[in-house]
Amino acid sequence: MSHRPPISLGCVAGLAALLAGCSASTEVSQGGNTPSQYQHVWITTQDVWFNRSATAGPDDAGWSQYSLSTPTTIDLVTLNSGNLSSITSGLRIVPGTYSQVRLIPLDATAPLASSAQNAGALYNSEADWVDSSGTTHQLPLELLNPDKGIGIQTSLKVPVGSIGKALGSGSGTLGSEGSTTTGTTGFGLGTGSTSTTTGTTGFGLGTGSTTSGSGTTAQNSYAVFLDGTTDLVPFTYASHSDGTGIDGIMLSPHGSAYDLSQSGGISGQLTLTNITTSTSGLPAIQVSAETLSTDGTRHQVVITTTVQSDGSFTLYPLAASTNGVYYDVVIHGPGIATIIIKSVELVLPSTSSSFFGHTSSSTTDDTTTATTTSSTTSTGTTNTSATNVVAIGTLTPRAATSYTANLATSPAATLPAGAAVKFYQTLGGQGEVPYVIETSPIDPFNEVLFAPQALSQQTIDSGTWSSTGTNVTVVSAAPVEGTGNYSVAASAPSYNDATFIHLTGPPSSSSPPATPVTVTVPALTLASPATSGSLTALVRVATPGKYDQGEILVSQNGTLVATALLDGALAGAGGTVTVSGLPAQIAGAIYYVSVRVWNSSAPADTLQREWYPTAIDLSGSARGSITLTVN
Repeated sequence: MSHRPPISLGCVAGLAALLAGCSASTEVSQGGNTPSQYQHVWITTQDVWFNRSATAGPDDAGWSQYSLSTPTTIDLVTLNSGNLSSITSGLRIVPGTYSQVRLIPLDATAPLASSAQNAGALYNSEADWVDSSGTTHQLPLELLNPDKGIGIQTSLKVPVGSIGKALGSGSGTLGSEGSTTTGTTGFGLGTGSTSTTTGTTGFGLGTGSTTSGSGTTAQNSYAVFLDGTTDLVPFTYASHSDGTGIDGIMLSPHGSAYDLSQSGGISGQLTLTNITTSTSGLPAIQVSAETLSTDGTRHQVVITTTVQSDGSFTLYPLAASTNGVYYDVVIHGPGIATIIIKSVELVLPSTSSSFFGHTSSSTTDDTTTATTTSSTTSTGTTNTSATNVVAIGTLTPRAATSYTANLATSPAATLPAGAAVKFYQTLGGQGEVPYVIETSPIDPFNEVLFAPQALSQQTIDSGTWSSTGTNVTVVSAAPVEGTGNYSVAASAPSYNDATFIHLTGPPSSSSPPATPVTVTVPALTLASPATSGSLTALVRVATPGKYDQGEILVSQNGTLVATALLDGALAGAGGTVTVSGLPAQIAGAIYYVSVRVWNSSAPADTLQREWYPTAIDLSGSARGSITLTVN
């Protein structure tokens, strides 16, 4: 009779660790929106990271990092109207609640990935932008410190998956030598032979042989969402002989992430009779889901989608719950009268089942739900299964004339480089607050809008959604601001929303004025408890005289925060540049720096981008410093 050693505490601890590591297979998908003037926006991802801390920087501890065996290239344009495309699947993530997801992209300057080449891209990160004359500009999409990735705060609960599947992968046996145990909860103990365990919760543990197991697994499905309306930033850094042109497009993401088992969507259909399409063939109409801001002074956009050529649209994914989550839907564009549908409710079905803390839902009400079918792209399958989709029916927008607006060229208060300007209108009625109608990020190098924002001069159609599934009845009325007028304010992460300023449009006319109406928006103030911080950069120039103009760009989680001119430091062998007004002394105030430099005699030929790996941590201090060498 062979000697059988006792089970040690270390063995029990190993079993506990193994149990803690059980996880269902996890898929991470990409969702997004791009305005109609984009033909393609390719982003290539090479890694996906998870962290339990919402404020962890990319160099901090606690990251669960997953490198893709092959980088994945996704075209954001194909994700309009609720489509999702898989970044990666089959991840085994340690169960728990994660407060941050980080995507690590491949820069446009990196060797072209096979997935990008197969998609037809020239660069790993690329934006194909169509100007007003119909000319396509195929441009590298500029990323800020791409090696540090795109950080997205969220709350994703990774549940415990199939115990049989996870434990069956261990080594060793439990049972008598040479025995085989089969069953739902069976197991064997031993030291020398092979035992096979099959069942939902069966497992083996030991020191000598191999145990295999199988069991039921649940698929976790999460999606990250990027909104190109705010996140794609066209810019011009040098003057053009004809006074026009585009120099580049920057990705400054303000992403969100969703557990698809806790999500729903909103779909609708527009009758586009007599509505003019854009140069891309799509109508210049977008649809936004909006909720009330925390302070209750205005509405804020949750996600946006672009209306398709057939007039259909789907807003997905949106957070839903069994108790119901309400959204107001804003359908807007310069060529239509804005439509606002209030109080659209997303409710998770009550017939949901829980699997080790993970909730999966099924839908049974055909009158208020829809499913978007899957399609195939050049980079793989678009895994769209937009469940719990509420249909708001068919709407017919009224045509409208428009005019354009821009910031004054010499604003009294300079906005942060990462700010966006929002144009609001307010419905009549007690308790109504402004809705976001149009949004445009500022050109960070010129501190105005790259292209003047086109604004509708029509009244607003509005109505309230009904759970009966019938078409919504709308009524037309002028906004509180007046027909064709808007309230305007800027916004930026870590800043308070600014006070509104009134924008009066030109008189309605079939021929809009050629010169944009200008507006100076109030300054932004830092949101409490942030204080105003500064970064001092000691700039060293490797070759004096090679460049004479440039900008230093400060980013957080891949999002632009501030810029400062480098011209003075480039004039000689270097110098000191100070970036002021950075949100400081708050958790997560971790910044990275990149630069763009060029020679004014030939800007396009001499443009150089560099980024630096040193973190500037202002979470506990109001001052930081860095030394930069411009090569």
